[in-house]
Amino acid sequence: MGLFSKWKNKATITPAPDTFVALEPSPKIVLTKNEALNHKIDLRKQAIAVELERSHISLQEARVVFVLDHSRSMAPLYKNGTVQDTLERIFPLALTFDDNGEMEFYLFDTLFKELDSVNAGNIDGYTEAVIWPNHGKYGATCYAPVIEAITERYGKKQPSRLPTLVVFITDGNNSDKKAAKEAITIASHYNIFWKFVGIGDEKFEFLQKLDTMGGRFVDNANFVEINDISEISDPTLYGLLLEEFGDWLGLCREHNMI
Repeated sequence: MGLFSKWKNKATITPAPDTFVALEPSPKIVLTKNEALNHKIDLRKQAIAVELERSHISLQEARVVFVLDHSRSMAPLYKNGTVQDTLERIFPLALTFDDNGEMEFYLFDTLFKELDSVNAGNIDGYTEAVIWPNHGKYGATCYAPVIEAITERYGKKQPSRLPTLVVFITDGNNSDKKAAKEAITIASHYNIFWKFVGIGDEKFEFLQKLDTMGGRFVDNANFVEINDISEISDPTLYGLLLEEFGDWLGLCREHNMI
């Protein structure tokens, strides 16, 4: 008997040609705008957690501050939705690090203005509801006034063992290089880390020098250049934003600053 001959007389059961099982269609899940935004935020928090693990950064409670260029050249980005999209991508950092669930928000040009903190209740439509009614006229690009104000607030008036992570986005070189250099040097004595993000096609000569700038108590700043922030993925963006943050935390611990 061949190996398969014992199966010759087995009956083969096949379904009748016209027999079928009707499957109920899966219900389509429709999310509200707010639910969709919350879903994006949850996914982005997961991407941040992955980046923290990849970079071997222990989850450190920290204040998160967002500083955004309001110079004339930025006007199209406020109008076309890029600023709102960027806010929604930065905000999950605050939810990850800051236990109060808020992100302080500053606009700067020639001077600066602090607006309402960004939180889960106002993030949807923040640009239209908060920025537009309060933004005023666009100005020049000066870094020093807002750097000095944040250092004064978080370093001197409201000192804390909690570190502060400042995400500082600009699309142009500043006109106050000497004052900004002095402001960053003074800020190096406090537990404030400055993540400068240059967007657009500028060369950012001043910001490129920050990583090697001497005279600081600790290396308290890092610069990354992103041509078009809307074109990069969330994991890539968070990788760039957290670059050198872990090293800086280590320096702060060595100097008993946190």
